[in-house]
Order: sequence, then structure tokens, then C-alpha cells
Amino acid sequence: MSIKKIIVFVTIGVLFSCQETQKDHFSSLTEEKKNELTDYYHRYSKYYLQPSELHRTYKDSALMVNPNYVEYRQRLSYSYKKVGDHIKAMQILNKAVEIDTAQGKADALMYKAWTMLYFYRDYTAVIRDVDLIDSITNRNYNICWGEPCGFQKAQALYKLGKYKEAIKTFENVNELEKDKGFDVSENYLNFFYTGRCLAELGLHKKAIENYEISMTSFSQFPEAYYQIGLCYEALGEPKKAKEYLLKAQENIAYKMNEPYIERFDEVFPYMVKETLNRLEL
Repeated sequence: MSIKKIIVFVTIGVLFSCQETQKDHFSSLTEEKKNELTDYYHRYSKYYLQPSELHRTYKDSALMVNPNYVEYRQRLSYSYKKVGDHIKAMQILNKAVEIDTAQGKADALMYKAWTMLYFYRDYTAVIRDVDLIDSITNRNYNICWGEPCGFQKAQALYKLGKYKEAIKTFENVNELEKDKGFDVSENYLNFFYTGRCLAELGLHKKAIENYEISMTSFSQFPEAYYQIGLCYEALGEPKKAKEYLLKAQENIAYKMNEPYIERFDEVFPYMVKETLNRLEL
């Protein structure tokens, strides 16, 4: 181990053994020096895998110097989430949100909304967070971790069984994106989940129309084929149902084109097989 790394480890030990004293010491530093030291610990954290204890130790050190550094606090929460310590992860993330929103910012809250939807499935929290994001930013269109926040709110409404409200929210996202010059036909998930809501309301023909639109930009969409098959089954058209179920089976490897998370309506081979068997009875 290099002398430089040994010094870093010793420094971290001192930081944790004399935390209050160090906080007093850091308070005497200029903002420029604090930022330099914060970035120094952050850079070292990246030498270690995000789920590792050493990664968290360096991030903790950075935050000891600069407790209000929201981005690093948010990143620290990732590490705890990845090792399964979700209580600690959310405590850290909520603190990041608290600091950020107190400054009139919503970046940490945008990540939290995404997290509550896909990891913790707290749909009521998602709706609350997205509404707060719109209020803080004074905009009706925001991006939450790569997706329109409104889309995530609509998915939360769908999961809560508030299908009519979800449909309106999905449609609103499309309208806002049209105004921005986007080609909304590429929003295949928007149309797919609008279809899911319509199907739950018993509006199977309208649901099929939306599923078909969702496949204009993603033709090998097994979930859409599967859901169309279910709609035709509900409409009393078993031959058409079988046709689409076989297409779902043929394209099953393409899944929902989402490498990081599982969507709510992901279809698996056994589901298609069971439905086909049911149609044969």
C-alpha cells in the first residue's frame, strides 16, 4: 500500500474517532478548502465498488467535511441500497431531499420519486413527490431520473387502481411532449400503460388500439402481444387471442427493453403457456 493511501486511512480513522472535534475544525476552513477536501474524499471513494464499506467510508468522510453536499449524500444512499440496508439508504436520501428542497431545488426529490416507484413500490409517495417537484420547479414537465415525472405519477396511479386518472396523466405527458416537438409515437410505454388502464376498465378495443400504437416503435414487444391476446380472449375471439399469444411467445426474449429494472407487467414464458392452454380447453 502506498504512503499516500496509508495517510488517507489514518486520516479517516481520525475523522471517525474525533468526529465532533473534526466538525469544529472543518468549520474554520474556507469554503474553497472545504470543497477541495470534500472532492478529495469523493474521488477516493470511486476507487472502490459502490456497495463496498470503503466506498461508504470515503463518502461519509466527504459529508463530514461538507454535510450539505446533496449530490454526494444522494450517492451515498445508492451504496446502502445496493447492500440491502434500505432503512439507512432512505434515511440518507430523505436528508438529501430535505437539504435540497430547503434551497428550492428538486434534484434529489426527482431521484427519490423514481426510487419509490421502481424499488419500494410506494405509489402514494410517488404521487406526492411528483406533485411537490412540479410545485418547486414551477413547471408541469420535469424529468425524474431519465423519465418524465408525470409518466411515473401515471404509473403509480395505475398501480393504485386509479385508472381514469392514470389515463389522463399519461395523455397529459403526451400532450406536453407534443408541444415540445417530440414524436410521441415513440412513447411506447405511455401507450402500453394507457392500454393496461383501458383493459382494466373493460374497454378492450380501445386498449388494443393503444397496444398497437406502442408497437409502432417497438415491434418485438412481447408484453403488448400478450396483453392484446388477453383482450381478444375477453372479447370472445379465441383465434385472434391465440395469434397474438404466439407472437408474444416468439418475441419473449425481447422483454420490456429495460435493462435496469423490471416493469410492472413483464411477461414470462409460463404466463403465455398457461393462457394458450386455457384457450385450448
